[in-house]
Amino acid sequence: MDIIRKRADKVPQKAQSSLAESVVGLLPEWVEYQLRYLKRHGTLCNFNHPKKLSEKLHYRMRYPLPQFSHLADKVLAREYIRDILGENFNVPLYTAVEWITASHFENLPDSFVMKTNNSSGSVRIVFDKSREDIGELVALGNSWLREDFSKRRGERHYKAIRPQVLFEKALLTPDGPPADYKVHVFNSAEGNSYLFLQVINGRFGRMTQNLFSEDWRDLPFRLGDTLPPSNDPFITMAPTNLGEILDAARRLAQPFGYCRVDMYLFEGCIYIGEITFTPGAGAFKLHPAEWDLKLGTLFRWPEIPMPAMAGAAKERASHFHDALNELG
Repeated sequence: MDIIRKRADKVPQKAQSSLAESVVGLLPEWVEYQLRYLKRHGTLCNFNHPKKLSEKLHYRMRYPLPQFSHLADKVLAREYIRDILGENFNVPLYTAVEWITASHFENLPDSFVMKTNNSSGSVRIVFDKSREDIGELVALGNSWLREDFSKRRGERHYKAIRPQVLFEKALLTPDGPPADYKVHVFNSAEGNSYLFLQVINGRFGRMTQNLFSEDWRDLPFRLGDTLPPSNDPFITMAPTNLGEILDAARRLAQPFGYCRVDMYLFEGCIYIGEITFTPGAGAFKLHPAEWDLKLGTLFRWPEIPMPAMAGAAKERASHFHDALNELG
């Protein structure tokens, strides 16, 4: 391992990325995951004693808990969301199928969303069914079903998910899909919860990203370096139901040291989009870099799911900015 580390330190960043892409599929499992981490973060991952957020996410990718497969499945997760929060937090579902034929589209409304239950990014918004090539939609959906998403970025828990395509209600505003509120929930070993929100807007235009603490303060770090922040007051001002958003995220994430809960606000309602355990396959970078370790410290470890707590009396009211102050 020391030899690999010394040699890797001498390889330029671009060369490291090229090397990882060309040989990752041909090497032993432990080398594969080290190269994935090397490509993304320019160093090797401490799998024996992970401390950084990125290291713990890559550990999850390599050694996933069974619960990850169940809750990353967008069909099965609906049961968990219903039991914890209520059915009204689920996006209305028209149907879910394991293979698509043209007949499946006959009973769908004019507008709907077609997406897979076992991957990220396999989504098609249909605004007007009468203007679509149904054969093209059938071929697209079935091509998604044939892909093994677990191999794309090394997220093994997707392997155990039975592939399906979901047809859901399209949550559409005059400007397109609503903003995506991604709530990152960290549960510490002491029982406290620390949250921050990543708000993505403009998915079909000028995409923006804003980060806020749970009391809607700006954060001293950035996720990635490509998306600009939005100045739209609709995004920069806290939603009126922020407390309900945070409560829902805490309750869904409570059994785990960390997860991200994605939500949409539409017509006064909160809808859960998905529950994610390895956001971006651990590839996103934090700026300044020391926040990788600071956030990792808030992530309860070792990874042992805890029973879900019932009732608000079990929940902690600590704010994320207090944790930031404690960490310096």
